[in-house]
Amino acid sequence: MPRTSRDSGAPGSGGDEWDEAGWDQDRTQQIPRQQPVERAYVDQGQQQWDDQQPSRGYGPPQGPGGPGGPGPGGRGRRRHPRYGIRRVFVFLLVIVLAYVAAMVWALGASWNAIDEVDAAPTSGNRPGQGSGSNVLLVGTDSRENLSKEQRNELKTGSTAGARADTIMLLHLPGSGDPTLVSLPRDSYVDIPGNGMNKINASYAIGGPPLMVDTVEQATGLRIDSYLEVGFDGFVDVVAAVGGVEMCLPDAVFEERSDLDLPAGCQELEGKDALNYVRMRYADPRGDLGRVERQRDFLSALVSKMTSPATLLNPLELHDAGTATGSSLRRGNDTSMGEMMDIGLAMRSISGGSGQSITVPIADPNFSTPAGSSVLWNEAEAGELFEALRTDAPLTIEP
Repeated sequence: MPRTSRDSGAPGSGGDEWDEAGWDQDRTQQIPRQQPVERAYVDQGQQQWDDQQPSRGYGPPQGPGGPGGPGPGGRGRRRHPRYGIRRVFVFLLVIVLAYVAAMVWALGASWNAIDEVDAAPTSGNRPGQGSGSNVLLVGTDSRENLSKEQRNELKTGSTAGARADTIMLLHLPGSGDPTLVSLPRDSYVDIPGNGMNKINASYAIGGPPLMVDTVEQATGLRIDSYLEVGFDGFVDVVAAVGGVEMCLPDAVFEERSDLDLPAGCQELEGKDALNYVRMRYADPRGDLGRVERQRDFLSALVSKMTSPATLLNPLELHDAGTATGSSLRRGNDTSMGEMMDIGLAMRSISGGSGQSITVPIADPNFSTPAGSSVLWNEAEAGELFEALRTDAPLTIEP
């Protein structure tokens, strides 16, 4: 029986059906041939892949004539995002290095502005080293660097030479909070090689070395560092920070120093600041009231000097640091690290951590050949200094 056109697979009425079914008309055997993939489907799949990977840069760059060409017909090579991150990192690194350099510059200038002084005592009988370390802070009444006009303006008088106007002992414990102890300048003590006298006379007699020696013998504590500031330096430091705010419970008036301050909170600088911390004639507590004001003012001054606005700004730190540094004299064995420890300790005390006290007193108006003096309570003072020497808890009230 002859085959029909469907059977023969020849072109005609039925052969096209086989052809559309995917059978090879040129072969004797009916073998399925590979179906061509639609071009539109390929392009659509590539586009979906590209859309899903916009930032990875996978696949060849597109250009005219197919992949790889950078011409106007292609999208070009995508930049990897890590290059942008590197640029940001480098920029931040440059900013940090510049800031660190500025801080080093400010600290270095502040340190170099401080003068040195020999404050090592010559005594061969110095106390042994106890726990922690001790710093002697001295404010002198030296008028050496003040002009006649400045002396008149500040009401300092014209006394020749220099004596210790303010004496404080700062104890830095091995652990725990620091302690600031005021030693009234009229304290009646033994000055090595010069007999009994007011403690501030030791500075006038033998300068910083004898001052340190006298405090060591009176307290039994070894002095590790020494800092000193004069009248002119005190005024400059207060001016550098723009004045210090003090809140006075009562109005203050002292005719001798031309001091007239209303009650309430106010900024003190210049002669008002200096005479406020020196005032004692208008204070019924005399030298004892004076040392309390000195500690309060010093705490407020340090708090302002160590505020973030000053410490974190290289320009502010430079201005305040150099003004302070040029007003100070440090013992020649006092290091930069010790200076930083002193600053941190004073900041802690001004912030309420640690203690600020006066050496225990037995008689604030003790009659002596040197005039009215301050007599220490030997028993309680001994307990205080022993507690500091051993870093034991203090048993006296602030």
